Amino acid sequence: MQLSLSSHLLVYGRCEPEELVTARAAGITQLELWLAEPHLPWRQLDACEALRARLADLGLEAGSVHLPFYPSVPELLEQGAKWSLIDPDPQRRAEALAGARLGMQAAAALGARHAVLHLGWQRDAWGPDEHALAREAVHDLLSNPPAPEVQLCLENIISSGTRAGALVELLDELDPEGRAGICLDLGHAHVDGGVLDELEQAAPRLCHLHLHDNDGRSDAHLAPGQGTIPWAQVLERLHAAGYQGAGALEVRDLSRGARPPAEVLAETLAASAAVLPGIAHPASSP
Repeated sequence: MQLSLSSHLLVYGRCEPEELVTARAAGITQLELWLAEPHLPWRQLDACEALRARLADLGLEAGSVHLPFYPSVPELLEQGAKWSLIDPDPQRRAEALAGARLGMQAAAALGARHAVLHLGWQRDAWGPDEHALAREAVHDLLSNPPAPEVQLCLENIISSGTRAGALVELLDELDPEGRAGICLDLGHAHVDGGVLDELEQAAPRLCHLHLHDNDGRSDAHLAPGQGTIPWAQVLERLHAAGYQGAGALEVRDLSRGARPPAEVLAETLAASAAVLPGIAHPASSP
């Protein structure tokens, strides 16, 4: 497994590559860039290309992006503004789809190979209408791909319609060629469905992972090892399955940007190094 770091950890500020040198010192060279303004100006493709060059100068690259599911961080926090591909309102749903399509183009401009997509929000109620809307959105993105070189990865997000088995069924119907895949969020799976069971269900389509921890009840986005996920068993299953994809650390900054980014990043990497192979303790790295 190739470890990467999600810039979600730093989403309350701007994505400054120089703040990510701690990750590089710890042996992580790949990032998952969180497409959210003002953290990252993803609507401006020239700015995405410039960021790609700045990252390369530091020995970093965007292996993946997280497609947007809200207009901006301030609008989410202050107004509760959200985008959902299964929104019953056609206008709001169209806005969400336009964001996903432009996000795929931003992924290509950033040099990313994978783009992670949410179908709705956590704990959405799923019925026949929601399944139909999800099918419609995924069909749109696959039949007329805005960036064919970027692989679409559907994520489990703690809802019945996005459990691994449901996502596999959806992709098998719409994408028998296997162009798209599943991003299994291990923290979400620990809360909803059971992490080992969800890993088994996702296996036929598994192309990406999100790594974080919790107590099995709340989606806390703790560093691996700070919750109750059986990491040794998870890593053993991944090794046995021959998984060669990326696993992005997707940890939350509980201070919401109040602490210095470098401090938050170093603390996260140090905690994760105790559980995940491939992370050197930042303090001991050359």
